[in-house]
Amino acid sequence: MSLLKRIDDLSDNRKVRSGWFVFACLVFILVIVVPSIFVVTNLFTDWELVDLVLNNEGIKDTVLSAVFNSFSIAFIVTIIDILVGLPMAWIMVRKNFHGKRWLDTLLDMPLAFPTAVLGISVVMFWISPDGISIPGLGLSLSPYMMVILLHIIFTYPYMVRSLSAILEQIDPNFETAGMTLGASRWTAVRTITLPLFRAGLATGFVLCFARSLSETGGTYIALTMMGVQTSFFTGPSFISFLKSDESLYTSDEMMGAQILISVVMIVLALVLMFVVRKFIAKFRIPYQKVWPQIGRKVSQGGLPKLKDGITIAFLIVIVLLPSFYIFMYLTEPMPQMDYGTLLTSIAISFGVAGVAVLVDIAIGVPMALYIARHKNGKLGQILDNLVNVPLIIPTTALGFSLSLFWGGFGLDSSFDLLLVIFGHISFTYPLVVRNLIGAIEEVDPSCEEIAMTLGAKPFQAFSKVLFPIINSAVIAGSILAFTRSLGETGATTSISQNVNTVPIYITHLVEDGLYTEAAMCSIVLIALCFILMFGIRVVTGRRSKRDA
Repeated sequence: MSLLKRIDDLSDNRKVRSGWFVFACLVFILVIVVPSIFVVTNLFTDWELVDLVLNNEGIKDTVLSAVFNSFSIAFIVTIIDILVGLPMAWIMVRKNFHGKRWLDTLLDMPLAFPTAVLGISVVMFWISPDGISIPGLGLSLSPYMMVILLHIIFTYPYMVRSLSAILEQIDPNFETAGMTLGASRWTAVRTITLPLFRAGLATGFVLCFARSLSETGGTYIALTMMGVQTSFFTGPSFISFLKSDESLYTSDEMMGAQILISVVMIVLALVLMFVVRKFIAKFRIPYQKVWPQIGRKVSQGGLPKLKDGITIAFLIVIVLLPSFYIFMYLTEPMPQMDYGTLLTSIAISFGVAGVAVLVDIAIGVPMALYIARHKNGKLGQILDNLVNVPLIIPTTALGFSLSLFWGGFGLDSSFDLLLVIFGHISFTYPLVVRNLIGAIEEVDPSCEEIAMTLGAKPFQAFSKVLFPIINSAVIAGSILAFTRSLGETGATTSISQNVNTVPIYITHLVEDGLYTEAAMCSIVLIALCFILMFGIRVVTGRRSKRDA
């Protein structure tokens, strides 16, 4: 009996299906959620440390300012991502042009950059500090604005991918039908397509807001290069600042400050995102009003081309050029490289990311199915909110929390690689699940029900009917999770100092002032990621054409 046939038979058993879901929930709760928020228990067990912070006006004001900066920056960045991400998703899905696959791959590339190196590259592009012979723009930017520009690069691909995954499932014939009845393209899009975007918009908002809120490594490096790492803080960068000084990091007041920042950010982010997602779910575009004259003016002439031009210009100037500015180091003399250590660190990074993504898919599919199909149930709503938890925790705090939790079970340094994998599963799992939820919500469950009434077993209905429809969301989520794992610095170093992933290796080079060596290592990693992701695009593109 073949493996697939055996799976088909097992899926016909209700207890087996329930057991799969229960197992996925247990792994999610015990391996992802509980270790991620374990630090919250310190608010009660170590309240005397928090009380020291509350009684110190200077530290308390710094903590509140850092939290405000984190939330305001995340909100501004997410709004910008929505405004420029929607037209870009439209271009990538609905338009065909030469070099589309290359551009599609370039969109994901900033996610594969180690966060520390991306921080260096962005600061050098906009401010051009000493360290590279080719000058950048040399602008005078405030730390607040600098962090916004940096976080847009981190979050923009999440919004585009989330919206693209939904748009690929919306039949363009609906718009064509509207236009044949006299509607302008703008009216057809506004009244037919955009109302179907709510799930993708909610997914994109959560991913972008949470990614900005938890960003650590790149922000701290950027503020350090600007010389303001001791005067301007976001929540995560304040934790990184404390960690850079052992005497501060272990002091009672600063330990209390870390606990307070982590708990406040977790609680406020959960409340805010719950409210926003409720608002998006109930938000209705005024599609009953047509405004035909405005629709025709917007749909014709130079306005559509102007919109596309601004969208492409934003991608190139704000996202791609600052990200790839690090390649200017290729004009510098080639340094002596330790290729053995570099290749070993790359192998470790790819191995950790690959295992994390496989686990994410295995336990994320049943979770996404349940949440999408039980959106109005209490358990579905609880799980839907819990999925966001690892996303919004600053990665340094996440790593610290994981090390505290698993350390309590006696897992010492000999298990460092396993703990790092657990950590990477924690912050990549939501990226896969959130994309799947948004895609599944747009699929009518009657499609699977009809297949089963015709004799298909549950697994066959899933693999032959549902999976081909949500395939693009699975690929998008997997790429986001894989690249997110490759570029992570803060969580890895907080969990272990012994697992030398390539971002950790590059960060050590940066700390030693070896910028050219760090840049060259980053370029090697970027090239490998580009080849991998471009290959995935080519293979999946051919498969889609063959299936069509």
